[in-house]
Amino acid sequence: MKAKLTLSIDKKLLEEAKLEAGRRHTSLSGLIENYLEFLVTPYVYCFKCGERLDSRRAKQCPKCEYLVCSKCQTCKCSLSEESAVVANQMRRVYEELRGGRLK
Repeated sequence: MKAKLTLSIDKKLLEEAKLEAGRRHTSLSGLIENYLEFLVTPYVYCFKCGERLDSRRAKQCPKCEYLVCSKCQTCKCSLSEESAVVANQMRRVYEELRGGRLK
């Protein structure tokens, strides 16, 4: 069952979003619904094995503060220095999308 939602956003951003949605062959409603679902049930993928992790339920490593994979027990501690830099940048994107820190 769907519900109506009214939003007020910057007009220019709305125009650009409509163009981008068109390029992706999707609707703004679909994009917003996908984002809201991600906001409510956030997830990430393990850097080592690719397992999908529910970021609300996964354990956090006390040393690096990254999620510990429930399948392979890996966290950021196991990454090379170069890979850890990439992980840190991806975490920044994730946290900005979620509007706050992990967990």
